[in-house]
Amino acid sequence: MSKTTNYTAITVAALQSFAKKMEKETQLKDGCLTARIVGEFSAGKTRLLKELLNEVIPADLFPVSSIERQTKLQLEMTYGEQAELTVIEREADYSEAKVVKKLSKFPHREDKDCQDYQPEKHRLRLSVPEPRFILPEGDGYSEEKVPMRLFLIDTPGWNSGEDDIAESDASDIMAGHHNLGLVYVTDASRLDGKTNQQRLTDFLEVLQEADFLSEAHLVFVVTHCPPQEQVKLRKRAESHVLALWKELGNEEDELTLHVLCVDFGQMNKEQHQQFKQDFWQYLLAPLGAQKTPLNPWVSQIHHWPKEWDIRPKLSDIQTRLHKAKQFLERACIEQEFVKGMNMYRLLGLNAAEIQKRIKDVWLRQIGEQSFESISVAFKLHISLPSEHPLADWWNSYLQAKLNELLKPSQDFLISFEKSLVAVNPQTEDLQKHFTAHLALPYKQALANFDSSFTRLIDTAQLLVNETAPEKAVATLLTLSLLESRYTEHYHYAQQGIFV
Repeated sequence: MSKTTNYTAITVAALQSFAKKMEKETQLKDGCLTARIVGEFSAGKTRLLKELLNEVIPADLFPVSSIERQTKLQLEMTYGEQAELTVIEREADYSEAKVVKKLSKFPHREDKDCQDYQPEKHRLRLSVPEPRFILPEGDGYSEEKVPMRLFLIDTPGWNSGEDDIAESDASDIMAGHHNLGLVYVTDASRLDGKTNQQRLTDFLEVLQEADFLSEAHLVFVVTHCPPQEQVKLRKRAESHVLALWKELGNEEDELTLHVLCVDFGQMNKEQHQQFKQDFWQYLLAPLGAQKTPLNPWVSQIHHWPKEWDIRPKLSDIQTRLHKAKQFLERACIEQEFVKGMNMYRLLGLNAAEIQKRIKDVWLRQIGEQSFESISVAFKLHISLPSEHPLADWWNSYLQAKLNELLKPSQDFLISFEKSLVAVNPQTEDLQKHFTAHLALPYKQALANFDSSFTRLIDTAQLLVNETAPEKAVATLLTLSLLESRYTEHYHYAQQGIFV
C-alpha cells in the first residue's frame, strides 16, 4: 500500500498552534475603570450579580448569597475566555493583579481560602465570557486605545457585624479611583430606614468627590420591590437621592441617576431580559457610542499589521498556479511535445545545434524565454513571518501542499531537459523519443492540478473580498481541515480501505 502524508494530523496540530498563539497574544489588559456595587448586608447585591450573569457562571462558581455571610473579600467580575475563579493580590484598582490561587468553587467564610487572605490586600476575581466587560477603545484613562477589561466589583455589605472593611469609612469601599459608575443596592423595605439614610448620605459624599469619566453617575437598584409598588417607589427613590444630593451642596444636573425597581422572584423571562438590558445600558452609558465589544481573537485579527493579511497572498498563489498550469498545458500540443518539429527539419545540424533549435522552438511554444523562468513558476514559495499566528499552518499545510502539487511539474521539466540532451543526429523519430521519456511525468504533473487542494485555492478567492478578515481566516482553516480529511479518505478508498 502506498503511503500518503497525514495532512489531517498536520492540520490539526497547526490549528492548535494557531490557537495557542492567539491565546497568548490576546491576553486582555486590566483597565483601571470600575463599577462598584455597594449596599447593606443582604440588600440583594449578590442576587443582582447572579441575575445579570447567570448564563455565563458555572453553578460551583456562583457568588454565594450574602444572607449566609459567606465571604469577606471584595469580588471583582471581569472578562475571561472561560469562567474562572481566583484569589488575587491587588490592593488598588490600578495595581497589578497577582494570581494567588485558582478555586474550583466559590469559598465559604469558614474555608481556609477565605481565612488566609486579608480584605485590604486580596480579592476574589471571577472571570466570565461576557463581552460587556471588554472596553474596545481602552479604559478612558490610559493613552493606549486597545481593548481592556472593565471590572464590576461587589463589595462586602455593611451592617453585617463581622467585617472591619464593611464597617469602615465609606470612602474605603464605596468608590474606586477611576469609576465608570457606582451601583447602590437597597431593599425596598429599608429604603426609608435610618441606617440606609445615613449610609446613603455617606455614599453620596463619596460619590461627589469620586473620579468619573464624565459627571457623577449612579445606578440605584431597589430590590424586593413588588411590581404594583415599583412606579411609586421609583419616584420616591429618585426624590430621596436627589434631595440628599442637594443637601450636600450639589446641583441636580451634576448627577446622572438611573433608578431600577425589581423583584427578581416575580420576573418572567421577558421582564428579566428587559431588566438586564436596562441595567447594562444605564451602567455603560458614559462610554457613549463605543464599538460593539469583539471577541479578543477577532479584535486581534483586526489589529494585525497590513502585511499579515493573507488574502492578497492567496490571490497571488492562485494567479501563479494558473500561470504554471498554462505553461504545462502548452508543453504538449495535440500530443506533440515540440509541436511541428521532426528530424527532417533538423538535417545537417550537429547534436548541440539540434538541441538548441528544439529548445528555442519549445520555449516559444511555452511562451517563455528560458528554462529558469519556467522553473521559477514550478517552485512557488510565499512565506509568512515566523511570528504570524498562522505561520505553522501556512508552512506545514499550505506551503507543503503547494510543494506537493508542483513537484511533478518540476520533475517533468527535469525530464524534458534530460530527454533534450539525449537528442542527436541519430535520433530516428523525435516525437516518439519525447513521448517515450515524457508522457508519464507529463500526465502526473497535469493530473496534480485537478485536485481538492487546487479547488480550495480557487474557492479561497471568494474570501479575498471578504470585509471581515476573521471570517476569511476561519473559513480557510475550516476548508483546509476538510480538504485534508478528504485527501486522506480518498487515498485509502483507492486502496480499498475505508476508515
